[in-house]
Parts: sequence; structure tokens; C-alpha cells
Amino acid sequence: MTQPDRGFILINKPEGITSFDVIRSLRRKTGIRQIGHSGTLDPLATGLLICALGPYTRLCRYIEACDKSYIATIKFGEKTDTGDREGKVTGESAPIPEHIDVEAVSREVLAITELEVPAYSAVKIQGKPAYALARQGVSLELAKRPTRVSCFKILEYKAPFLSFACTVSKGTYIRSLGEFIASVAGSVAHTVSLCRTAIGGVALEEAIALDDLSPDNWSGALYPATKLLANYEALLPNEDELAMLRNGRTVAMAGPDNSVIMLFGNNGVVLGVAQRQSDILYPKINLKQ
Repeated sequence: MTQPDRGFILINKPEGITSFDVIRSLRRKTGIRQIGHSGTLDPLATGLLICALGPYTRLCRYIEACDKSYIATIKFGEKTDTGDREGKVTGESAPIPEHIDVEAVSREVLAITELEVPAYSAVKIQGKPAYALARQGVSLELAKRPTRVSCFKILEYKAPFLSFACTVSKGTYIRSLGEFIASVAGSVAHTVSLCRTAIGGVALEEAIALDDLSPDNWSGALYPATKLLANYEALLPNEDELAMLRNGRTVAMAGPDNSVIMLFGNNGVVLGVAQRQSDILYPKINLKQ
């Protein structure tokens, strides 16, 4: 049986390895060199990492655009240069809050429109990741990033540790959110644990442990593209329409204007991406088989 050359695999990333370590492992197990993922998780973080194999790497941007959900724990009283427990303590605040005003904190968090980008992040500065410059002692002032918190809930507070669940927009740094929560409570804090529990409508419970995959079984772990991309309009073009789109030509097709339309084959494989404007379908991405 021929192994597929494309697909999505949902990985439950363990603590202690990088997101690229996951890709290295998948390359060895699948034999596919071209692999990407849906958003970096720091080595400290665990949870859902959606990996795209082969031509599907060109679809990662559409998964990254989805909101993401997390469960995190912060420790009050100490601020670190990295924003997590791996960094050096750069500030302390005492006393640690005895109680947390849950309603006040939630109200402030849900009103957030932007958050700081940590110096220790993968954001590129003149072609170099910010964390590399920060490690060299370079002082960085990164622009704040637009942020939307659509869901927030404090799960537990046992001083000095506060655990919370949240759903946030693309590009939100939970380390920065943790520091914001501490500031509202009149303290400082850093993140001690972080787990990504969902990306869009895909939950961590559907992911597989990296160690459970092998060269013999990985294809059985592929996640249906139709389900993963269900929040986008889907079309099944006929052979003539597909041929025209693949040759860069437009196709007349009535419907509402839409900037992202997934083109599927009868077998559930993504064939490309198009957009519709004024009842005309325009090709955007061609995923040749």
C-alpha cells in the first residue's frame, strides 16, 4: 500500500522539546521532508500542535488564523526575563495577594486590545529571532500586538499560584497575559505551566502522543482535512473547473464573496484554495497531486 504524501497529524507535544523537535521526529517516521506546524509551542509548553505534511504545509496559515485555547498557571511574586520559570528573576513583589477579585480580573482581561510581545520570542528583528538577540544582552522594545481574549476563567487560586483557562486570538503570548493578570492584581508573576487545549474547533483530546507514532502506523493517524478546515467554505469542483483553476483561469460560480474557499476532491483531499468575488472564482493556491 502506497503511503500518502500529504496530510495533517495532531500531536500532543510533551514538555521539554521544541516544536521543531516534533517536526524532526515526524520526518524520520513518515519519510516526508516537507513538514510544518500551526504555531510554535515553547519547550516549557505542552499540548496541541497541528502538523502539516507535504503540500499541506501551504495551508498552515489558515489554521494559524484560528483562535487558540490554553490552560496556564502563573506564580505571583516573581517576574522573570523570559516570562516563564526558565528565566532569571528580574523583579519581586510582596506581599503576594491573599485573595483575587475574580470579576475585576476577568473584566480587565476580556477588555484587552493589545499585549506586549516578550523579548524572548520568535518574532524576527532584522532577520534574527528576538530571543537570540535577548540572549546576547541586546535591549529590545517590541511593538505591542493586537489581542482579543474571547473567553477567560480563573480555575483556582492557591497563593502564590493562579490557574486560568482562556481562548485568545492569533499571536497572543500567554506569558504576557499572565503578567497582565498579575498587574491587575497589584503584583508581578511568571508562567510556570502552559498547555494548549484547542485550535479552532479541534481539541487536544483528538491528538496523539509523538512516541505512539511509528513508520508503520503514522498514516493511520492522519486527521481528516474536511474536519480540520470545517470553518472554511468547501467546494468540490468538477474536472473541467479544477483544470481551469489549476491553469490560473477563473471559473464562473455564483455565491457570496469569500476570500478563502477550500477546494476538495471526492476523496477528501484538499486540491487547492480559491476566492470568490462577484460570482467569479479565482485560484489562490494549487496543491498538485
